[in-house]
Amino acid sequence: MKNIIFVTAAILAAATAAQADTMMTKGKGMGQAATQVVQVGEGHMIMGLNTTYATYEMESADDPMQGMSGPCFGAMEVMAGKVSGGGNCAFTHANGDMASIKWTATGMSPEGAITGDWEVTGGTGKWMGATGGGTFSSLTDQATGASENSVEGEVNLN
Repeated sequence: MKNIIFVTAAILAAATAAQADTMMTKGKGMGQAATQVVQVGEGHMIMGLNTTYATYEMESADDPMQGMSGPCFGAMEVMAGKVSGGGNCAFTHANGDMASIKWTATGMSPEGAITGDWEVTGGTGKWMGATGGGTFSSLTDQATGASENSVEGEVNLN
């Protein structure tokens, strides 16, 4: 009987230690975009998107995305007011850890910001095995290429 209690306690302790550390994330990435737009027809365009983020400034200094930087690539189609498409980002933290993020466009604001969902797909270091995601709104100044990407959600680090 004592062995069963000990084994059960050991399993519970291991399961608790293995649980992910969930953190809320909210902030903005500042970068430079190079967007190629192909006008297919009236109300129909295809966009190639390439943005390099210099840094992410998050609301909390403890946010795992604080200070991350790197490129995002993707393609999007806007047809009859409907938006589809997506891409990937490879962000690097100052300590060298990398995060892989997948994004999916779901809409466009009246100001022209691309809106959608993002999802952590893995990485290295603290991002290895990480999960999570949330929403984004990315607005690019077409004249200068300056881009601001607002993100909100949660990240689960293992």
